[in-house]
Amino acid sequence: MDEHPAFRLAAYFFVILNPFSQTLFLWELMKSRTSREFAGIYGRASLLSLGVYALFAVTGEYLFVNVFQVRIDAFRIFGGLIVFIVSVRYFTHGGGRAQFFQGDATELATSISIPFMVGPATIWTSILIGRTLATPFDIAVIAGVLTLNFAIVALTQLVVARMGEKRGTLLGAYFTILMRTSALFIGAIAIEMILSGLESASEVFQRPPASGP
Repeated sequence: MDEHPAFRLAAYFFVILNPFSQTLFLWELMKSRTSREFAGIYGRASLLSLGVYALFAVTGEYLFVNVFQVRIDAFRIFGGLIVFIVSVRYFTHGGGRAQFFQGDATELATSISIPFMVGPATIWTSILIGRTLATPFDIAVIAGVLTLNFAIVALTQLVVARMGEKRGTLLGAYFTILMRTSALFIGAIAIEMILSGLESASEVFQRPPASGP
């Protein structure tokens, strides 16, 4: 029996969002904040990201074509290239960690939301979700994935806060393995974005010109 497209798109979105890589990038922030402070900051970042995703899910291609004057195929190809480069870096180098977060809770939330949560692949996936599902089900799917992502990252911070340095380092190693494994799927998604963009663009170029009156 075929699975519902909502579940497929939700899994697709979750893999690209990649809470394991976020955990590594936010590792130093996790250790420097209490669980309540981190949950508040990361919750704000999740709400900011939800607003961006909901905007693109509802407006879809209209925002690109009529406002930004950019073909959606161009966004898919360029976004796929960026995501592919990032996935290769994840797989080969582990991505590294962002160690310098400064400012109040709102500034920190913005720094986490972009670029750690909002990027070309997640924006494109939100457009796919909006194209496939009717409103408000598209926003509900996005919100559900963000809630799951928040729970994983916040729970990890709670565990890290209660761990010693040695055990915390071991946990970080496990998340590095998970991040590099998920990078394989993210790289495949990036290639799919590029190929689908090229296929769609080729159809436009091969389309015969409209005949005159």
